[in-house]
Amino acid sequence: MQIRVVSSLDGLVGLKSAWGNLLKGRDYTIFSTWEWLSTWWKHCGNDKKLLLLLAEDNGVVAGIAPLMYSVHRSLGLSSGKIEFVGAPDSDYSDFIVPEKREECLSLFFEYLNLLPEKWNSVDLADIPQNAKCLPFLTRISKNLRLINDCPYLPLPGSYDAFLKMLSLKKRKYVKNGMKRLEQNFDVEIVDCSQPQHFSEGMEILFELHQKKWASAGCSGAFSDPKIRNFHLDIAESFSKEKWLSLLVLRLSGKPVAAEYGFKYNSRYYAYLAGYDPDYSKFSVGNMLFIYIINSLIQQRIVQYDFLRGSEQYKSYWNAISRWNYQALLSRKGAFGGFQYWLYKNWGNGSRVKDVKSLMHFLTLR
Repeated sequence: MQIRVVSSLDGLVGLKSAWGNLLKGRDYTIFSTWEWLSTWWKHCGNDKKLLLLLAEDNGVVAGIAPLMYSVHRSLGLSSGKIEFVGAPDSDYSDFIVPEKREECLSLFFEYLNLLPEKWNSVDLADIPQNAKCLPFLTRISKNLRLINDCPYLPLPGSYDAFLKMLSLKKRKYVKNGMKRLEQNFDVEIVDCSQPQHFSEGMEILFELHQKKWASAGCSGAFSDPKIRNFHLDIAESFSKEKWLSLLVLRLSGKPVAAEYGFKYNSRYYAYLAGYDPDYSKFSVGNMLFIYIINSLIQQRIVQYDFLRGSEQYKSYWNAISRWNYQALLSRKGAFGGFQYWLYKNWGNGSRVKDVKSLMHFLTLR
């Protein structure tokens, strides 16, 4: 088995067929698809270097390490870092190694240590807790930790069964909420998931999402044109694959809530939502959620994934916790270990409390 490196967008584009064959019939998330990662790289990879590793067995792709390289500065020192393509916008990241897993992963990391790029740390974030690569990473990384809760709801075979999963108080809340909407408005759920409607639906989502966050004094995810264009392209691509879910709640003709998610491998990923805060007294976000749950059950979707974050509304619906892992590794060699230490303690969300900690580390080297 040999390693081949793909470092250009054109090379990535040419992998669509081989990539799809590796994923077909296997339990990977939508964030491991060629469609998601190639589109992300097109819009968000301009300040990074693509480092896509292919493990090839007699010319056939047996495994993919979708990685990228970038340079950061800490305390005046340059530090090269390797991450998964898609970070931090992918809620789940993974190596695509359905077979010959140990051999492929070993080759990937052996190759990384031979790279001419001056990388000092590998930061692999948001690896799902059921990822098949975790046993291998546990052996080679001294820093494997839980980082993000990704709650989910298992969906039963019928809407009535779902309601029975809720407490009596919550069932009354749902019933009374739906009744209030129907008494005060003409209620319409508009499906904008088809190729001819996704553009209109995304514009509604952008407006409602930004309005929601503006009311809280924040800018919102779509304030960045790069992210906005990325999701427009994703919505178009996923609509063609029948992976897009984009539903809008209209009250007497006015869009008041929208949810943007993905359907893949019988699971639903609730990526982003928005609602008009002027209609918050009608719980329009929660009411749209109920409509979506009913629709997903009818489509035989088995799981509603809330994705990253432990927001209160997720626990309200009795979501089950499921955690993502982060694996941190340093390059072999003393200086690589030192710069990795700097990254871990100064550039990755934590901070050394005093200069003595730094001096102590230097004396140990």
